[in-house]
Amino acid sequence: ELKDIISKRMKITEEYYANYLDKLKTKDYRKASELLWGIINNLFSIIKILYVGEPVKKHSEIREIANTLFKKEEIAELVIACERLHSNFFHGFMDEEEFERERIKAEKLIKILEKFIIEEMIKRKLI
Repeated sequence: ELKDIISKRMKITEEYYANYLDKLKTKDYRKASELLWGIINNLFSIIKILYVGEPVKKHSEIREIANTLFKKEEIAELVIACERLHSNFFHGFMDEEEFERERIKAEKLIKILEKFIIEEMIKRKLI
């Protein structure tokens, strides 16, 4: 059932967020970057599941969803920040200051996406 699928993904997102906070405390910015990307990817997957019944399969779909549903320049900037964090996991190029700037943008996007998901679930009488 749709509600169960979304519930499982939200639980995973919460686990990723708790792990992200742990990595933040230990200043493991590469791993924290990966976890932030995982949260963002999962939230966009929930949105895609709500609309078409399947999760995100490619990075480009995240941009497509963001551009289609939000149509705000700020959202595009926040998505780019998250893509940079994802890249940082693989390449470790961010210093603490740069990571902090992008992390704040990622957290802002997380809040926007979570609010959107809750509103959509209410509209669809899933909660």
